[in-house]
Amino acid sequence: MSDRLTLKDEFEDAKLDEADVADFYVARQILQEIRKFGVNQKTTLKLIELLALELESREKMLAIVEATKTGLSTVSDSPIIER
Repeated sequence: MSDRLTLKDEFEDAKLDEADVADFYVARQILQEIRKFGVNQKTTLKLIELLALELESREKMLAIVEATKTGLSTVSDSPIIER
């Protein structure tokens, strides 16, 4: 047996099936593409908010939108901190 963990092994305890693991892999690929654009904190929060609006669960959507709005209001306008 190899000591190397696979992506499936990482989620084994969470009782995820192969389709879930494949979805997580796709999500990681999408995240890598977004990061290639060099987005800042404010843009990242806005992306999360927009993605939340696509969720089927209204409760989850509202919780995420509320969290991002709180995060957006605390993003610093300091020229020292990347915007």
